[in-house]
Amino acid sequence: MNSLRENQCREKNKNICSFEEAGRMLEGLSVSQKTEKVLLQEAYNRVLAEDVTAKIPVPHFRKSAYDGFALKSEDVKEAEKERPAVLKIRETIGAGSLGAGPLRSGTAVKIMTGAMVPEGADTVVKHEDTCFSEETVEIFHPAAPGNIIEAGEDVSGGSPLLLAGTVLEPADLALLAGQGFAEVMVYRRPKAALLSTGSELIEPGKRLEAGKIYNTNAVLLGGYLEKYGLIPEDRGIVKDSLPILKEQLEAALSVSDLVVTTGGVSAGDYDYVQRALEEIGAEILFHRLPFKPGGAMLAAVKDGKVILGLSGNPGAAAVGLLAVGLPYLKKLCGRRVTQTETAEAVLAQPFGKASRGTRFLRGKAGYEHGKLVFESSENQRNGSVSSLQELGLLGEISAGTPPLPAGEKIKVFFV
Repeated sequence: MNSLRENQCREKNKNICSFEEAGRMLEGLSVSQKTEKVLLQEAYNRVLAEDVTAKIPVPHFRKSAYDGFALKSEDVKEAEKERPAVLKIRETIGAGSLGAGPLRSGTAVKIMTGAMVPEGADTVVKHEDTCFSEETVEIFHPAAPGNIIEAGEDVSGGSPLLLAGTVLEPADLALLAGQGFAEVMVYRRPKAALLSTGSELIEPGKRLEAGKIYNTNAVLLGGYLEKYGLIPEDRGIVKDSLPILKEQLEAALSVSDLVVTTGGVSAGDYDYVQRALEEIGAEILFHRLPFKPGGAMLAAVKDGKVILGLSGNPGAAAVGLLAVGLPYLKKLCGRRVTQTETAEAVLAQPFGKASRGTRFLRGKAGYEHGKLVFESSENQRNGSVSSLQELGLLGEISAGTPPLPAGEKIKVFFV
């Protein structure tokens, strides 16, 4: 990009001249989040709204690691095969049961895996290493202290358990369950309104007419929004009419935390989105970014709510949302980590074009000889939905890059 183009870009887009800058601008916006309590069983993939400290150690008592006999190691220190130590069996302790008190020297308790080890016992000898009757057990070798899961071995009481902003995974929920929580405080899922602009669009299920196309963007982008924790609401197709678009934008803003539009953000006669936003009092943050596909996008804010205007082409719309908007979506949901994870990968296939500007390739991850490999989707066209199947990575081809052979390294974004 020459210096004249850079100056034009700064003037036109308020100093936003790259997808990184645009993403940082969005991520830097303040967001308001509400919280709610939900049942633990309903909290998978929700975002934790408060720090949680362990109330109790886990386990909160010493328990046996095996089925066997709990005893004092001192009592069997001289045991050998020819002269086994013989101990009286005091009782049997099953998981969930309590013993009869501290263990005395010369005695043992038959114990099951997970059962509470009596005070005074410092080792558990496995069943298969003993010979026993209903009354006594013979031990044929010395037993060092061990085979006991100590209190707090998994989680120490009073230790930090989970941080606010954590996206709750199964193990996180299990940790909370282990502390006795039946409910958990999470951030309310933000609502995102989807407006698909274009008189050429018709809804799936209707008869396909000449010159019309089915609207795929609402389903596609709604899926990505839901994947990252928002509640998408498809508010239908908006015809190419400035008054209708203004009305629909204001209605969507009144009931949603975020509005996402598709189409109408380029420079055609019927591209009304920017004008409609300005006329309802929204501040344009940036418009038309120098990357492909998806750079034909804009962002605006009104009353603290963001409007993302994306391309009408599905492949381009998805790239714009993920390359620029994803950190903001994560922040809006309350996530502690908002930045998109990146790595270096090698190209599985050559990329045969020189890139004057930044370009994103859609693809998935593979591994070869321990290295991350970028496997490019076959159809990289702006309107391609098939290029988004199994999408796991966006590969960045930087501006000014010549054609690249297979095996060349590029930066990739996990999406």
